[in-house]
Amino acid sequence: MNLFHLAIRKLFRKGEHTATRIISLASGLAFGLILLAEVFYYYSFDSFYPDAGRLYVVNENFNPDKQSEKLRAHNRVSGGIGPGLKTEVAGVETATRMTSIGTLVFFSEDNQSYQGEFVLADEYLHDLMPRPMLVGGTAAEILRSPMMCMVSSTIAEKMGGNVVGKIIEMKDFPGKKLTIGGVFEKFPENSNFTFDVALSMPSIGNFTWDGSENWLGNDRYYTVVKLEKGVSPESLAPAVRAMQEKHQNIADLEAKGLVLKYTFEPIREVYTNQVKDMVFILSAIALIVLFVSVMNYMLLTVSTLVSRAKTSAIYKCYGAEKRNLQGMIFAESTLIFAISLAVAFGFVLMLKPIIEVQVGHDLDATLNVYVIIPILLVLGVLIVIIGYFPGRVFAQMPVAAAFRTYRQRNTQWKKVLLAVQFTGAALILAMLFVVNIQYNKVKNANHGYAVENVYFGSVSGMDPHKIQTVLNQLTALPEVEDAGLGFDVPIYGASGNNILSPEGDRELFNVNDFYYIDETYFSILEIPVTSGQAFREGKSSPGDVLISQKAADLLVLNNGWNDGVVGRDISITEHNNSFPASRISGIFPDVVVGSFTDKNLRPSVFFYLPRERFIEMFEKNPSYVFQILIKTRPGDHPNVIQKFTGIFNSAIPRGEAKIKSLAAVQENAYQAQKGFRNAIYAGCLVVLLVTVMGLLGYLNDEIARFRKSLAIRKINGATVSDIVRIFVISIGKLAVPCVVIGLVGAWYLAMKWMQNFTQQTTLHWWIFVAAGIGILALTGVVAVINSLRVAMQNPVKSLKYE
Repeated sequence: MNLFHLAIRKLFRKGEHTATRIISLASGLAFGLILLAEVFYYYSFDSFYPDAGRLYVVNENFNPDKQSEKLRAHNRVSGGIGPGLKTEVAGVETATRMTSIGTLVFFSEDNQSYQGEFVLADEYLHDLMPRPMLVGGTAAEILRSPMMCMVSSTIAEKMGGNVVGKIIEMKDFPGKKLTIGGVFEKFPENSNFTFDVALSMPSIGNFTWDGSENWLGNDRYYTVVKLEKGVSPESLAPAVRAMQEKHQNIADLEAKGLVLKYTFEPIREVYTNQVKDMVFILSAIALIVLFVSVMNYMLLTVSTLVSRAKTSAIYKCYGAEKRNLQGMIFAESTLIFAISLAVAFGFVLMLKPIIEVQVGHDLDATLNVYVIIPILLVLGVLIVIIGYFPGRVFAQMPVAAAFRTYRQRNTQWKKVLLAVQFTGAALILAMLFVVNIQYNKVKNANHGYAVENVYFGSVSGMDPHKIQTVLNQLTALPEVEDAGLGFDVPIYGASGNNILSPEGDRELFNVNDFYYIDETYFSILEIPVTSGQAFREGKSSPGDVLISQKAADLLVLNNGWNDGVVGRDISITEHNNSFPASRISGIFPDVVVGSFTDKNLRPSVFFYLPRERFIEMFEKNPSYVFQILIKTRPGDHPNVIQKFTGIFNSAIPRGEAKIKSLAAVQENAYQAQKGFRNAIYAGCLVVLLVTVMGLLGYLNDEIARFRKSLAIRKINGATVSDIVRIFVISIGKLAVPCVVIGLVGAWYLAMKWMQNFTQQTTLHWWIFVAAGIGILALTGVVAVINSLRVAMQNPVKSLKYE
C-alpha cells in the first residue's frame, strides 16, 4: 500500500511524461481490447446452451454438378433427416429442426403492426436449445399444437406484456390466425439461429409446402442433434450411411453422379468457421496495436527512469534491495496502467454508438464470461510486462555510476522497441491502403445489373385487383421510366434448383433460381441478353427461361449441345410439374448473386410469367409475394420514395408498404467490410500516434545523451544540416528494414483477407511502396523537426550542463 501511495505522489512529476504515456497506452488499449473482445465474442456464439459441447449442426455435403470433385457444404437439410437421425442412428440422443419463413410484418387483434423473424420449429426445440419460458405453457406443448406459437420477450414487451392467448395474423398470410401460447426470453446476440416468433411444426401446411418429413429435396431445415456422452460425430458415419441406404436409395443416386453425405459441425464452431479469416486478421491487428502501445510505454518509461538514477542509488544506500526498487516501479506502472485502462473505457463509452454500428451488435453482448475472462487474462499479462521490465532496468542501475551523471551506453533495447513500432505502423498503413481499395472496388464494381435509379417494394398485403392499377399509376409519374414485376432482386440471393438431363433421370448441376419475372425486368436492371431474345410480351410463353452464360457452358459440357442451347428445352426441379419443358429464350452474362463476399458461383436462371399470371397466382395464394420494380429517369428526384409509398399504400388496406433503393441495399450488403475498413482507419491512427510519441521519446533521449558531443561538433564547424543529417540517417537505418518487414506482413494479411471475395483487387507493388514511403516520410519529418531544436541551440548552453 505504501508503494502505491508513493506512486500517486510521483504520478505527474515534471519530466515523467506521464500524460503522454497515459494517452498513448489508453489509445492502444481502447482499440486493441475492442478488437480482441470482438474475436472472443465470435468464439462465444451458442456457448450459452446447456450441454453446448454435445450439440452439432447437421450439414449436407454434395457435389453441385457431376464435374465437381470438391463437395459443397450446406447447413440446411431435408425435413426428415432430423427425426431420422434421432430414431435410427445410435449415439444421437435427440434432434430438432427449424425452418425460417422470413422477417414478416404481423398484426395484433387491435390492428397494431409489428415485425419479427418467424420460424417453424418442432416440439424438441427446447430439449436442445432451450430459452427460459417466462409465461404461458411449455415450449413442447406449444410447438406440437397446430396454429400455436410462442413469442420472444422483446415482441411481448412491444405488444404490451400480457400476450398469452392473444391472436396474431401475418401480413403475408391473411386469414391464418395464430394463438400465442407463451413467451420465451429473447435470444442473445451471439446466436447462430435466432427468431422472434416460433410456430408449431404441425402448422407448416398453412404457410408453405410441407416437406417436414422429406428425405430428399426441400433442403431448408436447420437441424441440430445432441449426441450421447462420449460419442464422437465421426463414429456415426456407418449408421448415417445405413439410414441413407434405407430411405434415400443413395446407391442409385451415386450411380447417377450425385454425391450426398451428412456431417456434424459443433454448434459452437459454426460461426467461427464462417469468419475464421477475419478472426485471424482481427487478432493480428489487435495484438500489433497492443504490442506497439506497450513497447512505446516501456520506451518512454525507461527513458524517464534513466534520469532517476540518483534516486535509485540513494534508495540502495539506505538499504533498499532490488526487489524493493522493482516493486516501486511495478506499483507506478500498475497505477498508470489502471488510469490508462479507465481512460480507454472512457473512450469506448464515448464512442459506443459509432463502435456498435461498425461491429454490427450491441457492445453489451460482449459482456459474457467467454469474453470477459480472456480479456482479464490479457490485461494481467500486459500489467506484468509493463511493470516487470522497467522495474528491472531501474533496479539494476549501478550506484557509483549514478553519482557520475549516469547515461546508458547500450541503447539497443530502445532500438528494438522502436523497431516494433515502425514494423506495426508500416503493416497497418499498408493494410489500410489494401482494404480501402478492395472495399471501393467491390462496392462500385459492376454486379451484372444496374442499381442506380432502381427502386422496389413488395406486394405483401396488397389487394390483387389493384396491382395493375399500381403499375399504371407508377408509370404515369413523370419521374418513372418503367415498372415491372419480379420474384426478387439478385442482391438478396436466390434459392437453388437443379437442371435435369434430357432424359430426366439425372440432376446435372445446381442453379440460382430467381423464379419468375415479367418482360420489363431485364430492361429495368439493364441486364443484356447476349444470345437469343429477352422476354417479350405476346411473344414469350409462360415457363420460358433465360439462363446465364455459365449455365449455357455447363449444358454444352453435359449434353454435348455444341450447336448452341438457345431454343432447346430443359427441365428444372420444382418447375417441372408446372412446366415439364422450358424453352431457353436467351443467354445473359453471369450476374453477382448476393454480394462478392457470398462466393455464390452457381449459374442463374429466370422464368417468364405474364403480369396477369403473377396477379392470378397472388390472388390464389397471398403468400406468393413478389416485388414491383421501378426505374426512374436519370437525375435527382426528391421525395420519390414517398410518392411510391403513397401509391403502394393506396392498394394495401393496412398501409405498410416499404420501398427500397436497390443502390442503398447493395451498399448495405458491404456494411461488414465498411466496418472493417473503418476499424483499420482507427487502428492506423492509433498506431501512428503511438509511433510518433515513441519516436519523439527516443529522439529526446538520444539528444540528451549526445548533447555534449553535438555541441563540440558545432564548435568545430558542423552546420545545422549536418546535425540534422546525423539523426535522420540513424533513424533511417533502423526504419527502412522494419518497414520492409511490416510490408511483407501486410501482404500476407491482405492475401488472407482477400480470400473472402470472389472479385479481388490486384495487390500491386506500388500499394506497399506508397505505404512504406508514407511511414518513412512521417519518420523523417518528425526526426528533422525534433533535431532542428538541438541543432540550432547555442553549444555553450549545452556544455553548461555537462
